[in-house]
Amino acid sequence: MRPSTIKTMFTTLLICLSVVEALGQGEERVYLSATLEEAPKAQAAYYKQQAGKDGDKFIGKTFSMDGKLKVEGRYVDPDLRIEDGVFTFYHPNGKIESTGAYAQGWKSGVWQRFDQWGRPLSEKVYDPEVLANVIFTQPDQMPRYPGGDATLQTLVKTQVAEKSATRPRGKLKATFVVEKDGSLSDVKMIQGVGGNIDELAMAAIKDTRWTPGLAKGRPVRVQMTVPLQF
Repeated sequence: MRPSTIKTMFTTLLICLSVVEALGQGEERVYLSATLEEAPKAQAAYYKQQAGKDGDKFIGKTFSMDGKLKVEGRYVDPDLRIEDGVFTFYHPNGKIESTGAYAQGWKSGVWQRFDQWGRPLSEKVYDPEVLANVIFTQPDQMPRYPGGDATLQTLVKTQVAEKSATRPRGKLKATFVVEKDGSLSDVKMIQGVGGNIDELAMAAIKDTRWTPGLAKGRPVRVQMTVPLQF
C-alpha cells in the first residue's frame, strides 16, 4: 500500500472520529422523572436532548427511556430549561396529547388537547401573566439572605435589642413572600412572644433584602417561613 494511500486513510479516520465526537456532544441527555423534572439516570422515566435549532430557538425533544417521543418544542437556551414557542406532547401510542405555546417558561394562550385515540377534548386557556405571579413554596432555587440564616438572626436580634425596653426571650416564627426583586411582602408573625417584641422583629425583617428564588432560571415569588430564637 502506498504511503499516500495510508495517509489519506488516516486523515479520513480522524475526520470521522471528529464528526462522531461532535454528534455525541450535541446529543447530551438530561434525565427526567415521570413528572418531567430533572432526576438521576437510575430514577429517570424520560430523557431530553437538543435536536438542532429553529432560528434563534433551540429544538428540544423528550423521549421515554424506550425511545418513544413524549415532547417536542422550542427553548430559549441551549440547556433546554426555558420553554418558548410551540410545544407538542404525545401519548405513548404516538398520537398527539396536547399542543400549544409557551412564553418564557409559562404555558400561554389556547392549548388543544386530544385523547389517546385522537379525539378532541376541551381546550385549556393559560394566562402567562397570572402564572408569572404565582407564589412558589419549593422553586428550583430557594431565596437566600446575604450571609445566610445566622446573619439574619444576628441582624434581627440586634435591632430588637436596641429598641426593646426588656431583653427578649423565646422563639418566634415569621412568614413572608420574597418578591422577584428580593424585597419582602406580606410579613406576618405566626408565633410570637408578645409585647412589642413581635412588632420590632417584623419591622427588622421587612427592611431586609434577599436574593430571590428561581424557577427555570427566572426570579419568582416565594413564600418563606423563618424561625427566630431569642
